[in-house]
Amino acid sequence: MMNEIKFYEPNDAFGFLSNLASAPMIVEGLEWPSSEHYYQAQKFNDPQLQRLVRQAPSGDEAFRLSREYAQCVKPDWLQVREQVMRYAVAEKFGQNPYYAYQLVATGEQVLTEHSHKDSFWGDGGDGRGRNELGKILMAVRSDLSEQEPYNLITYVDSAKLPTQFGMFQMNGFIERATGKEHLALVYGKLDSSEPVLIRLHSECLTGDALFSARCDCGFQLAKAMQNIVEKGSGVILYLRQEGRGIGLLNKIRAYHLQDDGADTVEANERLGFAADMRDYTFCKGMLGHLNIDSVNLMTNNPRKVNALIKAGINIAERVPLQEGNNPHNEGYLKTKADKLGHMFAAEFIN
Repeated sequence: MMNEIKFYEPNDAFGFLSNLASAPMIVEGLEWPSSEHYYQAQKFNDPQLQRLVRQAPSGDEAFRLSREYAQCVKPDWLQVREQVMRYAVAEKFGQNPYYAYQLVATGEQVLTEHSHKDSFWGDGGDGRGRNELGKILMAVRSDLSEQEPYNLITYVDSAKLPTQFGMFQMNGFIERATGKEHLALVYGKLDSSEPVLIRLHSECLTGDALFSARCDCGFQLAKAMQNIVEKGSGVILYLRQEGRGIGLLNKIRAYHLQDDGADTVEANERLGFAADMRDYTFCKGMLGHLNIDSVNLMTNNPRKVNALIKAGINIAERVPLQEGNNPHNEGYLKTKADKLGHMFAAEFIN
């Protein structure tokens, strides 16, 4: 079956689906190393046995202990076990967002615990088992996919992207609210324990691909990629928000007005648009999928800083990105500073 994901061991592909996967969760003030620890401990009414299972060094050991003390299992266990499992799995993904993003990213695929040892929770190894764990996982996935931030984006796929700066991993997403396609270009191994160097770069066909000198976009993109490679890791979110959100053809119209003397803000407003139409809320979903909680943001734009803070993204540091000043964009950069509040060093625009 092409749309089926089979899982079992926590170190295998899609091992995060296994109850044995390390996924700390706190229930009633106690920390459980995995949903397996919690589930197995609930078989007992004895607090000492529950503690013994909770402190087991692995999920496998928690399972073994539950078998060792099988004579102490509470009498109604078979009647309540499914309810306990549903709760354990929901808490696992509710308290471990990175796993939740991965679960939602499985889309509509059938999730199957492929175990020849278990024909109740798993498929029995031959596909004839009940697969009750898989059913619970799919129900939790359905619930999460309708909740923010998991409903902001849909992850599509990833592939290598060799560039003049280095090898990036290109991740594709669809913004659910608009249907727009966005990219996350990841370089190196990301460390979620420290702020990740990132750039939110709105698509600029003229600057990025056609080498236009009337803006600083292409220069900034190249410098941001260079900075990330030099640091050893980081992310470019390449966002399909051409012309500060007005689109490519309206951007051409705005350029025409600028050719006739309007500045970049006046041109947008004459066309009936705000100076900046972009929305960055969905970026929280992209960063969450990459397990990024805190960022060092390469930008000169205070609106980006404020928008990400409003979206719940922790900005540890703003990193200036001042590139591309030339005779064709002097007025453009000055308008950015004077009317949009961009933070440039005085010597950069004078």
